[in-house]
Amino acid sequence: MSIPAIMLSVAPSNGKPQRIVESRAGEVVYRDSFDPNSAASRRRFIAALANKLAVDPAELGAVDGQIIAVADAADAALELALANEAAQSQTAPPTIATYPEVDPSRIVRPERFIAPLASGLSVPVRSEIDGHIVGRWLIYVRHADGRRECRTLTGSVELGAAGRLFVHPQPSQPSGNAVCGWSADARREWLRGSPVADPAEIFAQLCEQFALFVDLPPEQAAGITATLSLWAMLTYVYHAWPAVPYLFVGGPAGSGKSRVFEVLSRLTFRPLASSNLTAAALFRTMNDRGGTLLLDEAERLRQGSDPATADLLSMLLAGYKRGGRATRLEAVGDSFRTIEFDVFGPKALACIAGLPTALATRCIPVTMFRAPPGSEKPRRRIDGEPAAWQRLRDDLHSLALEHGATWLDLAERTDVCPSMSGRDYELWQPLLSLAAWIESHGAHGLRGLVEAHALSTIDLCRDDQTPDTDETLLRILTDALRNGERPTPGDILAKAKMAEPNMFDRWSAHGIGRLLKRYGIASHKYGGRRAYLPDALASLQSVQSNYGLGLGLEEAPQMTQMTHGERNAADNGLF
Repeated sequence: MSIPAIMLSVAPSNGKPQRIVESRAGEVVYRDSFDPNSAASRRRFIAALANKLAVDPAELGAVDGQIIAVADAADAALELALANEAAQSQTAPPTIATYPEVDPSRIVRPERFIAPLASGLSVPVRSEIDGHIVGRWLIYVRHADGRRECRTLTGSVELGAAGRLFVHPQPSQPSGNAVCGWSADARREWLRGSPVADPAEIFAQLCEQFALFVDLPPEQAAGITATLSLWAMLTYVYHAWPAVPYLFVGGPAGSGKSRVFEVLSRLTFRPLASSNLTAAALFRTMNDRGGTLLLDEAERLRQGSDPATADLLSMLLAGYKRGGRATRLEAVGDSFRTIEFDVFGPKALACIAGLPTALATRCIPVTMFRAPPGSEKPRRRIDGEPAAWQRLRDDLHSLALEHGATWLDLAERTDVCPSMSGRDYELWQPLLSLAAWIESHGAHGLRGLVEAHALSTIDLCRDDQTPDTDETLLRILTDALRNGERPTPGDILAKAKMAEPNMFDRWSAHGIGRLLKRYGIASHKYGGRRAYLPDALASLQSVQSNYGLGLGLEEAPQMTQMTHGERNAADNGLF
């Protein structure tokens, strides 16, 4: 009988070390504990293993240099291997000076890593061992030279002559009911070298699923569908980018926000769906297993007076950029130590009332509308064809692993959004670079479609982010300066009350000055009082451009800027 390639490893179980016999594909063959110092205990382990494999113990021996061995001579080999293992563990620890310093670029996350030499992705699997379901982690690695392999997730990933990558933190043992998004059949096919599906085909299938179940306004449907599909793909590869855009799904009650989340929960990488997540649950889960947060009913984030809500909001704000951490003090014996939890990762939020401003600026907004009467989409059973969802998830996992170096290249592209800068660039560059790459595989016109949708969305966001009061005051100041006036904050307030008495009824001149200063527009001494001088037009022109306001300014404001001498004279009250 042919004996499968097997190896022996050690894993904790309920605090006790156990020997696990695995196939080279990472599947558990047998697990049991035994006393390595007892010959009788070793023989019982060997006999049980042979019985599990349904072979004669004499047929087993050392395999690939590993320590699987039985019978008299084989027991000696097992004893020798265990002795070597014990000797290594008992070697005198090196001094601090002899410990090598680890390059931070060699430390990778357990759930997913993208490095120049290898791309890796871990999955939770369930195994039946002696009648019990046991969860454990496997990691699948695609090397730069094309090699594919699977191994048990440990503290490091060997890269041959290139050294190793260190996995940190080590995730907790998955529960017996842990769900793996990548099916066992698809993983086996990937290990056998099966080709990965075409990116443009995968993208088209993602769009089809969103279009099948979600009603969108016709004039925006193509742009929103493409954005949602690209974001779902990004959740598998976001580790290559320094920042990950959040998704905000807003709209009135019954507009389909939860429906979007239902689709996302079947497509994104390790979805964590919740409507009542605490800050502690968020940062501990994200740090331990990573994944995609889908937070529905996020209205409570606007309740800033609630300490628990404020804590959760701070976690969401920190998780937008790589390196985002939640810092806590954990009890260790009679003292405490500082622990940092990694909270970086993709997050989608849905609510009716809108998000706090600081969080909204980290989001790509998707505005939903109620389905038209008679629409079939809300009635369609979302899990009517579970195999279709599984095929898409399988393809997304394989695609993410196969093109590791590509994601690193895409994160560096600046040519895909030439008309954007600042936060707009951070939000849209990942999606636009993915769109350009998919377009190169046959999705013609995709990048242009997404860019047009992005620019339209940015303009709408600027309107929402600039209150009516701000725009009114900025326009009053602009008109006054263009008419040759040098208005004080009190002058601007008086005009504002004439134009909008209800809006500015409770405002003060001090409040006007403070608001304009937020836009970079400061008053100066003029004739014994503080007023706005002509060179403020240059600042107003920047505000007009950056916030998309219609202040009526052309490229000429710099012609009205004050000279250095005029500024000194004004500051000294000489005008």
